[in-house]
Amino acid sequence: MKFIFLLCFIILFSACSSYIALPKDTSRAAHNRIKKQVKEGLIVAAEDYSEYRRARRYFYRDLLDLGYIPIYICIGNQSQSEFTVRKANITLILEDGTEATAADVKEVIDEAGGNDALDQDYSQKAFRDSHIRHGDNLFGFLFFKAPKQRKAFSMKSATLQVLADRKAEPGQQGETFKFLVSIDTD
Repeated sequence: MKFIFLLCFIILFSACSSYIALPKDTSRAAHNRIKKQVKEGLIVAAEDYSEYRRARRYFYRDLLDLGYIPIYICIGNQSQSEFTVRKANITLILEDGTEATAADVKEVIDEAGGNDALDQDYSQKAFRDSHIRHGDNLFGFLFFKAPKQRKAFSMKSATLQVLADRKAEPGQQGETFKFLVSIDTD
């Protein structure tokens, strides 16, 4: 009897502590990506991570099944200006024109039934509002709410709309740049 109890405890404990997911890939900067858009030295690229195997490798969950589309965004600044990019100013536009805004990472963690390791991993991988200076590269995931009819949408022609604000320089006004980036689905 003690043996069975001990065996059940070991199995239960090992299942709770076995969260294993790949870290955020920061090795390929935005300028090294194929599908990107460049304006005034700011480079924006995005990749779809909703495919089952990819989501399982990076999040240890099928996030699309939970109702979220994970999109990896890379931003590089090769200009002399400073830019600000906010999560609230990023929209996913699906093939049929449906628009989605990014969910808060805490909402995704709650839906994924997270533990401390998952919470820490998702929080570390999530895109945050940022100021991007000359030479900076920014990487992170955005989690968009999937349409209710999940089987009816495609990511093939999806785009990411990103509004980036350029900081005002002496003698000139600040400016907002609109990027429409095709999402890499490979």
